[in-house]
Amino acid sequence: MDIDDELRKLFADDRLSVPVRPAADRVIVSGARRIRRRRAGAVFGGGMLSVATVLVAGTAFGVAGDAPPRTPLAAAESSGLTTTTESPSLSPSTIELTTSVAPPPTTTQRRTTTTTPPSTTTTSATPTKAKPPTTPLAFGPTAVGSLRLGMTVDEAVAAGVIQPVTPPPAPVAGCQGYDWLGHTAAPSTSPLLFSPTLGLVRIGGRADAETPEGIYAGSSEEDVRAVYPNQAKPHSGTNEWVAPVPGNPSANYWLVLSKHTVTDVRLELAAQDCYQ
Repeated sequence: MDIDDELRKLFADDRLSVPVRPAADRVIVSGARRIRRRRAGAVFGGGMLSVATVLVAGTAFGVAGDAPPRTPLAAAESSGLTTTTESPSLSPSTIELTTSVAPPPTTTQRRTTTTTPPSTTTTSATPTKAKPPTTPLAFGPTAVGSLRLGMTVDEAVAAGVIQPVTPPPAPVAGCQGYDWLGHTAAPSTSPLLFSPTLGLVRIGGRADAETPEGIYAGSSEEDVRAVYPNQAKPHSGTNEWVAPVPGNPSANYWLVLSKHTVTDVRLELAAQDCYQ
């Protein structure tokens, strides 16, 4: 038997025959329809994806007005143009649109603080110098008004400018104290002092007193030392400055000080017997 007879015998064998499934034609038609629906869904999903991408791109870049003009679908169809879009078979559920917003740049600001040192006010310890008297009473070099050194009590009373101290202080070595008429001094002070042998030896106790050199009640000790740099004689009183009177060698200025300021100007005899 040759090869041809063997092949014919093989193909004629019933074991090679494939039984046909009942309603096989309906199964084939249904399967074809399912395939077409899947392809249509994939095409529709791809079209929607394309539209969404265009919308996102238009939102992101369309503000600047640089996007090229697009031809509406109706215009494309009316012009006879056919557009074929091929998209991968993706399910709409697998499409994820992610919008990333860049964080604003971090800006580091350095604040510079300028500290202004508080102002410092320096208060001087030097007392304020008093103004000189408006109408000064000249003390020296030999007299003060109607009073002159060496005059007697009777002569001074007759001038009408003195009065006894009330109450009278105790006499010092027989010397008697008087006040200015209308200018009462402290009870312990005798602005005018008379010696029984030398007459009027001290004239003081006036707030309007001023020497010819410009020293008055209220002048500073520094001014006193500048005007009268030398004392007439050593003096034990720490708050008194005794200086010779310019133009009268028989008299001295006794300048009483308190807190480095003149409080009383006195014109006195350089040689007297009431006190040292």
